[in-house]
Amino acid sequence: MKLLRSYGLAGILLAASVAAAGEDSPHAAKDQMPISEPRNALKEHAGHLSDPNMQMEMGSMQGGRAPPDARDPNAYSDRYTYTDMPGFEQSDRIRFGTLRADEFEGLSGNQGGGFAWSAQASYGDDHNKLWVRSQGLEDSGAWDPTTDAEILWWHPLTAFWGTQLGARQDFGAGSHTYLAGGVQGITPYWLDMEATAYLGEDGRLAARLKGTYDILFTNRLILAASLETNLYSRSENERQLGSGLGNIEAGLRLRYEFTRKFAPYIGYVIERSFSGTADRRRVQGEPVTEHRLVAGIRLWR
Repeated sequence: MKLLRSYGLAGILLAASVAAAGEDSPHAAKDQMPISEPRNALKEHAGHLSDPNMQMEMGSMQGGRAPPDARDPNAYSDRYTYTDMPGFEQSDRIRFGTLRADEFEGLSGNQGGGFAWSAQASYGDDHNKLWVRSQGLEDSGAWDPTTDAEILWWHPLTAFWGTQLGARQDFGAGSHTYLAGGVQGITPYWLDMEATAYLGEDGRLAARLKGTYDILFTNRLILAASLETNLYSRSENERQLGSGLGNIEAGLRLRYEFTRKFAPYIGYVIERSFSGTADRRRVQGEPVTEHRLVAGIRLWR
């Protein structure tokens, strides 16, 4: 390129000036530079282009195949690796925290009045998270047997599912501490699912399955349908629980999202006891089926 600039352009300009002068001066032919010289320079430059090394350089600049020793464009240059320097993290390494209360509500039903909650918080990156979640119900001054808190370590399993491992602590009379392990994620058609198994300190087993699904009437008016069931391997007299299927709870909550982080709602919940748990409730003179009207706020942070 330098050769073309130095000889080609200069030669062309010189030849043009000489030709122009030749029209006016009879002596111009004696001083005229041979036109073959810039042509020879162009031929010499074309010879450089036939050099294999030059072709490789030009080919790499023009989208050709990269040479064998080319640097991997996806690798870090000069052997630099990832660091925790603030503002320079990879997107999947950024740590952030969330707090979500899907249910924070007052209730009124055939067992009296009270309040209930279902909330979870997490902190970490896309590879590992510390997860804390809790749910519970206080009805007529008594804690529901499903009232507990869990602390879990979350790790991704697939793009939409993750594994959880940690501990659960019950509240109320006859409470137990469990080792907890399970999965949480989203199924096709956006069904949010939790499946967790528990191993108690005395060898007892328990399991919980939860699912929620949002039905959008508009982008702000949303009906949330929920379903939860609990199972136990042993009876617990203090907590009025029998072995086998303990209960199934289904709910519908209609919320209006003023923002994604703030949405009041109203709803209806029905809970049915089964097996030994239902037998204990009958003995205590309590209904096997409970109906509750609820009103509350859904919060995100």
